[in-house]
Amino acid sequence: MIFETRIVSFIVFNIGFSLKVFNRSYDASREYFHFFLVGHIPGAIFAGMTLKINPDHIDFVLVEPMHPGNVGSAARALKTMGFANLVLVNPCDYQNSEARALAHASEEVLLGARVCTSLAQALEGSHWVVATTQRRREFQFPFYTPPQLCEKMVPMSREYRISLVFGRERTGLTNEEIQLCHAITTIPAKVTNPSLNLSQAVMLYAYALYNSVYEPSNRFRWDPAPYSETEAVYQHLLRSMQRTGFVPLDNWDKFLMRFRRVFSRAYPENRDVQLMHKIFQAFEYKLNDLEGRLAARENSSPKTEGE
Repeated sequence: MIFETRIVSFIVFNIGFSLKVFNRSYDASREYFHFFLVGHIPGAIFAGMTLKINPDHIDFVLVEPMHPGNVGSAARALKTMGFANLVLVNPCDYQNSEARALAHASEEVLLGARVCTSLAQALEGSHWVVATTQRRREFQFPFYTPPQLCEKMVPMSREYRISLVFGRERTGLTNEEIQLCHAITTIPAKVTNPSLNLSQAVMLYAYALYNSVYEPSNRFRWDPAPYSETEAVYQHLLRSMQRTGFVPLDNWDKFLMRFRRVFSRAYPENRDVQLMHKIFQAFEYKLNDLEGRLAARENSSPKTEGE
């Protein structure tokens, strides 16, 4: 009941605010409703769900790419991250030798690209469209970093088609093209005027989407050694060092404490404990061998008179 009340209150507040804005200008109210419906509703619908991504519902749209190599590299990036829907708006000669070379092992993505004559045509059938841009714009569209965008796109892709739009290498997207989109995303950068290669940007977003749902099949399993086993290592070290005649500067307790600090920071596993025992055993084996040789030498040396 509390949840439903919060939802109703939230909707009433936003509608009231939108009507208030409407009195000022139609365009302003349109932008606000656009922000509310696209920026809030999808997140509310899919919050808490653990659905996986549907790569068939995600289109990577390149607007008027100038360099065939960028198109080929973008195709390769998509194939590597498990995507295949490449859409090109008024592209260059994207099937030449340079593009094919850079699309190594990804020719099916390159040759299967959908070619359109306008961005509006490329976006037909899409439910949510996101523009990538590095420049500040005046539009009050929802703004996402790549990780934030993935949180929205992954669950939405199960039922809805999404387009991620990339601009020209030199000038990016025009304001008119961005107005066709529902949201904006930017890759944070250290420099004031960042400039990423087109295919690099495609790779970053494709990787971010893949990484957000990636579950490694060979996940590392930590096998920590029990307390008794690590204590056995310290005692084995003590016996080995004492056999050499080594004498610590202070005392054995403090010497072992220093070794404990080093070994404990490594969070030793059972195999680490076994390795340490093998090292000490090899050490002791060498000591036994030296002691045996010394004893044999003493027994074989001739005794002098009076001995």
